[in-house]
Amino acid sequence: MVGGPEDVSARVSAAAGRTYAAGTARLSFGLLRGGSVVGEWDRLGEGVVDFAARLAQVSRVFLPGHMQENLQSVPEALTRPRDMLYQGATELMRSGDSWVAVGSGERDGPRHHGDPLWPLDALFGATDDIVEVGTDAIGDVNTTHYRLAVDLAAADELLTMGIEMPEGPFRRLRQLPAEVWLDDVGRARLIAIQNAAGNREVWKVVEFWDFGVSVAISPPDAGEILTPDVTDLQRIFMGDT
Repeated sequence: MVGGPEDVSARVSAAAGRTYAAGTARLSFGLLRGGSVVGEWDRLGEGVVDFAARLAQVSRVFLPGHMQENLQSVPEALTRPRDMLYQGATELMRSGDSWVAVGSGERDGPRHHGDPLWPLDALFGATDDIVEVGTDAIGDVNTTHYRLAVDLAAADELLTMGIEMPEGPFRRLRQLPAEVWLDDVGRARLIAIQNAAGNREVWKVVEFWDFGVSVAISPPDAGEILTPDVTDLQRIFMGDT
């Protein structure tokens, strides 16, 4: 990209909004361990997103590959992909012909930091402290790679529904290290943000492609969602019955 620091700042600041404006996309998400430059990362899941409806439907596993490698015995329930729906703070898991509520979030609430789309919401808080690193191919798309920090308080002010703040010192949540790869029209193709809740060597990663893809996600009505207690939820998760 040609231009000075102000051009870079404006481009990165507009990236989250431009990505939302694409309407729909395919996505994959997961975790990166041990560094801020994304290489091989543990993919937890893949699916589609309808940005306007704030809906994502994905197939995901709950135990990252690096953790599976360190365990002698892993329950099959933790490695089996699960159909999941995310809308606002709502997280639903398919069990048979039903959808089961995981947690107690509301559809018009802010996304939980475990939501696949949380890194995109956090990008709304991009600060002016931006470094253009170079160019990379993400999939078959040429991108420009930037290193920056995100301010979750600033993101919360810009998002209608706000953003959930993970646990951690407030000062740190206003300067979370992040990296983003933007395509030629300024949409985010890859976002990596340092985990705010826990291990700082872990980064949350989300990748987007096929913008504008046809997406048909049909969330269940509130009366069609099962809301089990903690004991029942554990039984459903482990046995899927």
